[in-house]
Amino acid sequence: MISFSDTNHVRRIALDDPSSFNGISEALVAAATECLNEAMNNNDIRAVILTGNGKFFSAGGNLKNFMSQTIPMDDYISDAMEKVYNPFGRLLRSLPKPLVTAVNGPAIGAGVGLALSGDICLMAKSAYFSLPFVPKLGVVPDMGASWLITRSLNYNQALALTLTGEALSASDAAAAGMVWRCYDDAELADAAQQLAEQLAQSSPAAIRRSKELLRAATVNSYEQQLELERELQTSSFGGAAFKEGLRAFSERRNPDFIAHGDE
Repeated sequence: MISFSDTNHVRRIALDDPSSFNGISEALVAAATECLNEAMNNNDIRAVILTGNGKFFSAGGNLKNFMSQTIPMDDYISDAMEKVYNPFGRLLRSLPKPLVTAVNGPAIGAGVGLALSGDICLMAKSAYFSLPFVPKLGVVPDMGASWLITRSLNYNQALALTLTGEALSASDAAAAGMVWRCYDDAELADAAQQLAEQLAQSSPAAIRRSKELLRAATVNSYEQQLELERELQTSSFGGAAFKEGLRAFSERRNPDFIAHGDE
């Protein structure tokens, strides 16, 4: 269901189910969850890439898996979302280490939510986003896609994308600010690896606190955000990372947060 490799403090996790074009199922989520949790508990892993093997990033929910269920479909999906899919979405959004999603091919349906759950999303130029929930299946977006696209686009754009199911190209997604950058297909894997290795060189504590800070900014008032900045900056100034940053500045070198100043 997945494959993974570790290089230069980066774990690369690839969705790897060619029979379903990397369709999202309970089995795939279980395998990805185990791999992610192991990476979070591995101090040598400081950044993660999530991508797909083959021509697709993910074709979305595995419909054959859905149709094989013997209980009523509404009972099945309610239970599966509560126990499997929604916890996986929460896990992706709450990872303390940076997550780069490298969208190597089409991301369809729930695959859009998966792609946009990364901290930084890159796309191959041939890739696209498509949300066929409404026009093709008569259902609503899931895997966090409704929340994520509404924060990546304005409301009218997000609703149009949802209601029409039209494909959004990688270049248009980048122009709209949904993703960080798009690359020629042959360059995507190397670009994602280079970015993840760059992030792996930074202070884990500074990354973790920055993620907390910027996510809180979507719901906080200005006064609440100032107070959270004060709290997190106080912790940062008291940590080893800031001390290493100051040493590096005075010695006119790049800081070494891997050897010194993880917190």
